[in-house]
Amino acid sequence: MDVTIKLPTLNQKDKTVAEMVVVMLIEEWPLSPKGIYNRVIRTADKPVSFQAVHKAIKKLHSEDILTRKERYYKLNPEWLKQITSFGNKVAEDYEKNEVNLKSLP
Repeated sequence: MDVTIKLPTLNQKDKTVAEMVVVMLIEEWPLSPKGIYNRVIRTADKPVSFQAVHKAIKKLHSEDILTRKERYYKLNPEWLKQITSFGNKVAEDYEKNEVNLKSLP
């Protein structure tokens, strides 16, 4: 089973450009690469080039984290479902394990 976990860090400083792209698309969608770039540079702690943003968008798209319709991008609903499913499964397993630990002598 191939598992790649890519979750944006919403409050962390020094986010990667890809994380900034995901955060922008959490807040507003769909956006063009230029729209994403304009929002990223307003919130970035350090200078970010359009090329860096475009490269991050292409990588996220190739990893099926983003979907594209014409020139506009948004988060992939299937990726969001996978995150939700994964989180629910882990939480359920932890809850079951806590119950099992309580029954130990």
